[in-house]
Amino acid sequence: MRVPHLMIPIALAAAAGCASQPPRQTTDELARAQALVGEAEQGGAQQYAADDLQSARDKLRQANELSAKRPVEAQHLAMESQLDAQLASARTDSGKAQHAVQETNQSLDTLRSEETRHIDQSGPPASPSPPAGTGSVPSSEAGSSNATPPR
Repeated sequence: MRVPHLMIPIALAAAAGCASQPPRQTTDELARAQALVGEAEQGGAQQYAADDLQSARDKLRQANELSAKRPVEAQHLAMESQLDAQLASARTDSGKAQHAVQETNQSLDTLRSEETRHIDQSGPPASPSPPAGTGSVPSSEAGSSNATPPR
């Protein structure tokens, strides 16, 4: 009957080993947070949303440190890290869009000034004459009641 007594320490050791591993849901949240922080970094968040990116990194680091001892708290921090990383990515996208609008506006201003300079150098545009055969009546006859319409 020694076998059952040996099973107790083995079972306790196995249980302790499992308890030191964070739950799968926590590790999934940590992995997702890591991926989102990486995407934000690759997207240029350091330039456009440095504070949000740093907050995401800090919370991810804390979550990793707590994952074995306090998995529920680690999971919450990982989720906050994900939100901070998503916010950093959104602010980065917005910053890039604003930058693109500024560049487009500068290009339009340059084109307008070039057009103005071109017009100033070549003089005012000539008034276009009506195309031949349109049946336009010269201005001296337009106001005259003696003009007979062609038949």
